[in-house]
Amino acid sequence: MGKMFKTLKMAVIGLLTAASLTSVASAQILTVDDERIEREAAAYKDFNLQTAELRQNILQLRQFITRGGVVEQQLADLEKRKAIIGNDKYEEEKKKLEAQYVQAQQALSQLEYNFDKLRQEAMVQVERARQPVIRSLLNDRKAQVIMLKRLVLGSAAGIDVTTEFIEKLDAELPNVTLSMAKPDAPAASDAQQ
Repeated sequence: MGKMFKTLKMAVIGLLTAASLTSVASAQILTVDDERIEREAAAYKDFNLQTAELRQNILQLRQFITRGGVVEQQLADLEKRKAIIGNDKYEEEKKKLEAQYVQAQQALSQLEYNFDKLRQEAMVQVERARQPVIRSLLNDRKAQVIMLKRLVLGSAAGIDVTTEFIEKLDAELPNVTLSMAKPDAPAASDAQQ
């Protein structure tokens, strides 16, 4: 009697497990390639176009002040010419280079701050536009979850909706509106002179 009760109990547990697995299997999961969205969606491209000059200035300033950069090379060159130009001229030029370095650091800090603010502005707009796109895809495909493709170990054909996601996001948000203020900090070329 005990064995039969145990067998019946195991059969009921097996049926419940099979029923729950069937319901989980019918739950559809979609995937999107977030990296591809950031490369191809219109809002991201628009952000990159609007901030291209700002990013270029940041890059130039970083090259100017980094170890082995322009300032360090100019200091090394000045050091080589010290015997030729004399101590007073050497100190004067060294102070100019040090002042340029400090000015470039301040300008870089300001530009990076401005860029971060703009990126945050854009991300808020993109996130607002993504929510209706996500809801629409879930409803259209009768799915319960959209996952990032890089988090999925394997997938079946037909569950990647990246192209459709990009198309809907482009329709929802074709460009981003950034409050691009003219920077008070000097540009990279000003700091290098």
